[in-house]
Amino acid sequence: MREEHELALIQRSNNLWEFRDTCNVYVLKSGKECLLIDTGSGAIMQHLAAIGIERIDWILHTHHHRDQCWGTPSLKKAGAKVAVPEYERHLFENTEAYWQARRIYDNYNNSNTFFSLAENLSVDAALEDYGTFVWKEYEFRVLPAKGHTYGMVSLITNVDGKKIAFTGDLMTSGGNLYQLHAMEYGYGELPGVSFTMQSILALKKEDVETAYPSHGTPIRELNSDIERLESKLETLASIGRLFTSCRGTSHSDMQLIRESRLQPITEHLLWAGPYTCSNFYIVLSGSGHAMLIDYGFSHFGHLHAGPDHDGLQALRFVEHHLDQLRDDYGVRDIELVVPTHIHDDHIGGIPFLQRHFGTQCWALDCVAEVITDPAAWASTPCCFHKPIEVQRILRAGEAFHWRGFDFEVHYAPGQTEYHAIIFGNIDGKRIVFGGDNLLLFNPNARGIDRDIAVQTTVMRNSFQLEMHRRCADVIRATQPDLVCPGHGELIVMGESRIAEYTDYIERKEEAFRDIVGEPANEFIDLFWARMLPYLSEVRANSEVTYRIKIRNNLERTAVYSAQLLPPSGWTSRTAESISLQAGEQGEIMLQATTPSQGDPRRRLMTAEIFIDGVTQGPVCEALVVVIGYRRPQA
Repeated sequence: MREEHELALIQRSNNLWEFRDTCNVYVLKSGKECLLIDTGSGAIMQHLAAIGIERIDWILHTHHHRDQCWGTPSLKKAGAKVAVPEYERHLFENTEAYWQARRIYDNYNNSNTFFSLAENLSVDAALEDYGTFVWKEYEFRVLPAKGHTYGMVSLITNVDGKKIAFTGDLMTSGGNLYQLHAMEYGYGELPGVSFTMQSILALKKEDVETAYPSHGTPIRELNSDIERLESKLETLASIGRLFTSCRGTSHSDMQLIRESRLQPITEHLLWAGPYTCSNFYIVLSGSGHAMLIDYGFSHFGHLHAGPDHDGLQALRFVEHHLDQLRDDYGVRDIELVVPTHIHDDHIGGIPFLQRHFGTQCWALDCVAEVITDPAAWASTPCCFHKPIEVQRILRAGEAFHWRGFDFEVHYAPGQTEYHAIIFGNIDGKRIVFGGDNLLLFNPNARGIDRDIAVQTTVMRNSFQLEMHRRCADVIRATQPDLVCPGHGELIVMGESRIAEYTDYIERKEEAFRDIVGEPANEFIDLFWARMLPYLSEVRANSEVTYRIKIRNNLERTAVYSAQLLPPSGWTSRTAESISLQAGEQGEIMLQATTPSQGDPRRRLMTAEIFIDGVTQGPVCEALVVVIGYRRPQA
């Protein structure tokens, strides 16, 4: 349902034009031929005759993201040759293998390769770092531009007597980042901040007159904008925790190789101690029954989720601490477990408890939705591969009771969107089980040289700015004496510590807003459009329904539309639409019909999203396998 009202070509100089699409497409003319920098949807093809161009000779891509290149296959069929950055070549010509091998469950790799093409695209040349690419009278110098992606490049050349650069998504006009979540490579780590600093300083040395980014307007005051971005990157780094995930630890290897011993917090509350990978807590009834808050992996060695383990599709749970619970504390019945959030390292032991002890699981509604159907939600990191049966679904603010103890569950999206904080009165103390939201950390900035309570941030966990403020609201409302976190030491709370925690959140939010501009969530919220189910197996010659969840991060009412872009052999129905007010959420249901024969490969299904009729490109994706027997060849 592509609307035919895209902006016309904008002439930037005698031989340079810009076309606004899902990215800015730049057209460099030489006679009746042209070279393109990126392609967007490919709609540029319809407009070239108006400026006397009969043929696209080359396409140079700054990076591999779908919004940059989803139209390239059609242009290549028309005869264009394609050159791509050398460090992303595999994400063009071998992307199908990437999707077959990509880790789904228990995934701690947050680099944004998930925005890759669905099908292989043959490549004619590689753009080598510090090399040159010559076309007609133009010579391009290839400058590494690591940041938004690992392999992105800037292309520097002279056009119509001026030295210019095509900079991809390195930065935008005004000295901003295009997308903050793209800075995240490892889990909870933002090394893209460091990469971007290195790349913009290298660009600054080139003495370029104008930079042409993939999104937004030309950067006319390039060096001034680079200096602005330098300052913003430094401010962001001063907040701390950009390069240390919540699983980082200062404990020695000797402390970590053995299972820790359960330790009492109060008479009826135990924990596994600070050497456990993911803290879990035990409430004792005093008569042989136990309630657990989380139950995951025993120590850090179990989180073998690095690049060298990408072939593993699930983390392997090993039972721990239950013998001591039985022998030292007389527990005969592990009656109940309440997870704080959805992550594998906190819930990986719950299926074991349910199978061997008949343990019930009670969970906040949004947590329950994910852990009962992890395949649908596997686009979010750290999903455990085994579904968990939830016997009681709790609502935000709901009180519940267990063997004489009173609890409340609060919705507290912070470290992930699907997160609860559990408050309880235990042995006369006000206890908050905070999951992965709070932990102690020394930022070594702004005169602070001690551990304070901070809020962890993982962009790919559906981060939105207001999430951390909601967590602070819960902490202020519950006024805990003690926070029992998902990682690290127990946190003794008081007014001063709550004030430090709130101040940290406010400073972080201010830095985030400043580096992307407004409306900030438009450039921060990775999952403003999400496709469910993410991972599925469907039968041949059957109908499949996808649910597209939409968040309107704009500051106005907008009409959102979506249509499926299915793999070859599939058919899909027409697009559907929904009107959403600013800040509102909604869903669009889309149907497709599978081919008549099975296919054992994962295929990528994408959904093209429109805002007020303007395409945003194939923003969200899902993986699907069609099961069924192939007919034997004659």
